[in-house]
Amino acid sequence: MHAMKKKILYFAIISRMLLLILQFLFNIIFPDHNADAFKSPPDINEHVSNYDITIRFLFNGLIKWDAEYFIHIAKYGYTYENMLAFYPLYPGIIRITAIIIGKIFFVFNVHSSLILAAVLINYLCFIKSVSIFFDLSKLVLKNTNIAYKAAILYCINPASIFFSAAYTETIFAYFTFYTMLESIQNNLFTIVPLGLSTLVRSNGIVNVGFLIYFRFKNIFNALTLETSSKKDHISIIKLCNLIVKKKCMLIVSIFKLLIIVILSFIPFIVLQIYNYMIFCKSELNMSILPKHIVDYARQNNLILQYNGTSSTWCQAQIPMAYSYVQEKYWNIGFLNYYKLKQIPNFILALPILYIMIKCIMEFYSEHKMQFFSLGLVNIKYEKNKIEKKYPAEMFVFVIHGIFLTIFSICFVHIQVSTRLLCSASPLVYWYCALSLSRVVKFDSASDSICKRKQNFLFNSKTLFLFKQNYTIRDKLILLYFLGYTIIGCFMFVNFLPWT
Repeated sequence: MHAMKKKILYFAIISRMLLLILQFLFNIIFPDHNADAFKSPPDINEHVSNYDITIRFLFNGLIKWDAEYFIHIAKYGYTYENMLAFYPLYPGIIRITAIIIGKIFFVFNVHSSLILAAVLINYLCFIKSVSIFFDLSKLVLKNTNIAYKAAILYCINPASIFFSAAYTETIFAYFTFYTMLESIQNNLFTIVPLGLSTLVRSNGIVNVGFLIYFRFKNIFNALTLETSSKKDHISIIKLCNLIVKKKCMLIVSIFKLLIIVILSFIPFIVLQIYNYMIFCKSELNMSILPKHIVDYARQNNLILQYNGTSSTWCQAQIPMAYSYVQEKYWNIGFLNYYKLKQIPNFILALPILYIMIKCIMEFYSEHKMQFFSLGLVNIKYEKNKIEKKYPAEMFVFVIHGIFLTIFSICFVHIQVSTRLLCSASPLVYWYCALSLSRVVKFDSASDSICKRKQNFLFNSKTLFLFKQNYTIRDKLILLYFLGYTIIGCFMFVNFLPWT
């Protein structure tokens, strides 16, 4: 098992290195498109050495679109109201890491240190997330072959450029997969990655469903198993006492679960209080902000931190900035994106939505009873029936996928669906791994692919379609993953619209 994970980690490292090289080549060969996007105002007083120019030359392709916001927040904090759409954990870690880099490599200025920190954090988090995702896949799918394929697909996922750029996709995937894995194992430590995921992206709150579900399932199994095992061997009186005891245990367990959920939400609540204080209450001393930051706000009609007047969201009964900022600055709302001019973006998002919907429908057709029992009851299927493509343990992940898919279709900018789903749902990789010349038998001993010699060196025969027994569907899946990885890299680094 250690050797298998070593191969996957080796492939993850190589794939990240190739993507860094690819973005560098695309960035220097092709000129940037003049996009109407936020660009952090440069500090003309900041010293720029040849070392700093080199860093920009090497990694400038990764600091485009929303990456500008994260670097700006890491450098100056939440100076403008529209930046409240971006959660603080990732830029906070960038800032801390940049300080360390600046102390060690003193030849770099602050901006270069921030860029290096952003790239380094995502690189390391991605390697770690691959390892956790492989463990999660083995636990749920019960098949090392398929878990191995899913991990390889994760390394070349369609949103790969966002997993290397200064975006939150990598760190969010890391905390999300970690939360899923720890929730299945009913580990109290789950509240740590869960709480941190709520500080990375807004949909981190959804991850609390895994903690609640698996905790409740554990309570349900403990109550039903012990009661059913004893009721045939004890008297009615003792059975009644046992039922009363179990009710007390249920109340205590639910109370403990409630405490755990509240603890998980504390980071998110603290963030809302912080946003409210700096934009609704605390008076801003304009002299503490750099002049070029204030000037940029005036030139672009941006709202600075509280200076005597506050935005309308501050007056709400529950003042939360996120939905207000998303609607005001990005026109995000129910079906707001359904316009004829957005048809190309709908086409761009179509493959990922098709994969999710197809996976959900196939799982439902195989495991209808799981939806009626909420996956709490182990349902035994008749042996003479066709073997299932999907393990029943995927139930809660399918429910999670249904929510994210509906949310993507109805609320977000539709092209964002690709990176949102690739960083939040394992269904994308599990469906494709199961579809690639699939093995239907669920047993952990199926590790023949992982033992083949050629998989140690880059898995090139798998990725570049040299395998003769691939079906057309297999090739379409691999072409989608590789095509979006390469084209997405080209589009993103040159400030062209992508996912």
